[in-house]
Amino acid sequence: MSFKKTANATISEPIVSLASWDQIHGHRAFGQKIASVKKISDNNTAYLLSHCTIMSSVQTEESEDWLIKPECSHLVNNNDDAWTNEVLKLSHKSFVGAFNFVEHFQNSKYAKGHILDAVLRKVQIAPPSCWVYFCDILVATDLAHEKLVEDIRAGHVKYLSMGCVTDLVICSFCGARVTDATTYCHHLQFQEGMFLQDEDGIPRRIAELCGHKDMANGGVKFVEASWVSTPAFPGAAKRNIVSEEWVGPATKYTHASKTSSFHKAASEKTTDLSLSEALLNADLRRKLR
Repeated sequence: MSFKKTANATISEPIVSLASWDQIHGHRAFGQKIASVKKISDNNTAYLLSHCTIMSSVQTEESEDWLIKPECSHLVNNNDDAWTNEVLKLSHKSFVGAFNFVEHFQNSKYAKGHILDAVLRKVQIAPPSCWVYFCDILVATDLAHEKLVEDIRAGHVKYLSMGCVTDLVICSFCGARVTDATTYCHHLQFQEGMFLQDEDGIPRRIAELCGHKDMANGGVKFVEASWVSTPAFPGAAKRNIVSEEWVGPATKYTHASKTSSFHKAASEKTTDLSLSEALLNADLRRKLR
């Protein structure tokens, strides 16, 4: 059985060029050479490209990898879900090709666009020992949805909420592994979001850690990002609108999942939209927020 999760983040307002995106994310990153030089499809449409910060990870202790370090407890989202550094690094690429919806109305017929790119930024929380990843995504919203695009440009719609499925959740206090929603431990049933002192007297936030680093792709798949009215992810940074009118493929490159009843929408990348493996590598480029 899988668990479905949602959380929120903010989107940008200022405008930057595709050249700027390419410069930030490296010479092989998604940008002008793919958007304007390579012919991707004979059936094209125009999109608004938005560079958004969608979520962050949390750092856990080395010895007990379910204990969230107090310094990054505030990065647990308001649904009391969290992703470790290792899990987000393994799973963030699954954003690529995922649907763009409004308010998690997960029906491919009503998709507003797709996610074209995903990248991690390494952010120091309490240098040098405590750090996390912030995940940025490149959202393509079809200009045919005129009212939505107008509201995004005007700043009336500026928040984005991720959706994912996970094969496992782990209690961030006792380390209990839960694969069925009916078998939550006492902490996850009754004390989520609270702080309890561990054996050393250190306050620990109780949350559901999604997936685990020992699982394939961290046990997490990001399936959509929705425009929403109310944000829930604390600390999400406003980024940029990358292009007002990017011409890209009009054909579908996502599909409905058939693997789980919890997957209402899932996605995969196609060969027509081949994104670079060298997006921004936060470990090597050492880019900070």
